[in-house]
Amino acid sequence: MSASFEFDPFDAKFFEDPFSAFKVMRRDHPVYKRDIPNHRIWPHYWMISRAADIDAALKDWRRFSSAKGTLIDTDISLIPPNIFNMDPPRHDELRAILARVLTPRRVADLEGAIMSAARGLLKEHVAKGRLDAATDYAQMIPTLTMCSLMDLPLDDRAQFLQWNMDTLAGNDFTSPEALKAYGEMGAYWERLVAERREKKGGTDLISQILHHDKESVTLSDEEIGGFCSLLHDASQNTTMNMIANSIVALGRNPEQRARLVADPSLWGVAVDELLRFVSPVQGLARTTTEDVTLHGVTIPAGDQVLILYGAANHDETVFENPEVLDFDRPRVKSHWALGQGIHTCLGAAVARLETKVALQALLELAPNYKVVESDLVRNQLVPTRGVAHAPITF
Repeated sequence: MSASFEFDPFDAKFFEDPFSAFKVMRRDHPVYKRDIPNHRIWPHYWMISRAADIDAALKDWRRFSSAKGTLIDTDISLIPPNIFNMDPPRHDELRAILARVLTPRRVADLEGAIMSAARGLLKEHVAKGRLDAATDYAQMIPTLTMCSLMDLPLDDRAQFLQWNMDTLAGNDFTSPEALKAYGEMGAYWERLVAERREKKGGTDLISQILHHDKESVTLSDEEIGGFCSLLHDASQNTTMNMIANSIVALGRNPEQRARLVADPSLWGVAVDELLRFVSPVQGLARTTTEDVTLHGVTIPAGDQVLILYGAANHDETVFENPEVLDFDRPRVKSHWALGQGIHTCLGAAVARLETKVALQALLELAPNYKVVESDLVRNQLVPTRGVAHAPITF
């Protein structure tokens, strides 16, 4: 046993390489308790790190509930309601509405616009020989895609990005800055919903949610605003960090990058392997509804549990040589990057498409880019493995 072992996912010293700590946790501390100094809601939380335990927890919403939130030590009454923080039956009713409007055809139709946006962003910087893969590129593509899906003014995209950073890019999700952003977003969505309610026949996601089959499910204005917030935050945060982390990963693995340039048929498996390797969502919380005993340790009812998706995706009992990026890896689709169970990411197809197209465009224009490692800055580990700056040169 590693008696002196310590791991804090909110400590910046773990941001670059959490996987070494995860390996020790899986081996010696599969149920690990972390106290919270100056806590707000919970005085401590637990972490689970083995793939089998994580898979079981994600599929057991009755014992591992989302109803008290998926962010550590956060009062969700301060956050707009959304399906992340719900259990069935309401979760299933609202998820079904979004699933009906976010169709495979709608996702596929985005590809041309995403590629055009990606090429346009890159061409602004290729001649300069350098760009920040996070701020100049990865953060822009999901924001532009969100504007397309929700029919939002492109002139507002800087504000959307700022709201996203204020609410999800730190370690206090109800900070004064976050609450101010939620308030501003709430007012923005209220105006938007009022406009779309009067406008019949709109094809954007919000109009289709508003004018869904009302006989099946009744939506409150607060829930509609929650949909908007969910689409705003989830559609940007995870994907922008996935793209930036993938650019860094490919920069560090030039042989795998060269294979993608030479053989475009690899893109499907490559995106799944990058999702596993990067694990853009490193961990989300659940709350136990009863005492849960794992590996001889009892987690009391009512405690928060941080489910470490990133640890599951690097579990050596599932993936051989998990710290290696390998586009020939068997079972690559058996990963937890996009969740499992009832909360499996609804926007998974959009995230995959945005990541693939962003990387394709970059390798098309600058296949031999280099990451400026000395200037790489990470700003978060959970819930997402955030990249604040990732300069690359051509």
